[in-house]
Amino acid sequence: MRSRRTTPSDIAASLLAVKLLVQGMKDAMPTLQGELRRDACERIDDIISDLGSLKR
Repeated sequence: MRSRRTTPSDIAASLLAVKLLVQGMKDAMPTLQGELRRDACERIDDIISDLGSLKR
């Protein structure tokens, strides 16, 4: 659990990490692609949760 609030820059960094993960999938072996896909989906779920917790 995080001890500080999520900021827009934290979310941007997370999105960049997912983008790089997805870009790396194209050259990976099929079994590794599946693992990378699952990891990317979990990270996207975390980002969606973080977006929901932002106060405007």
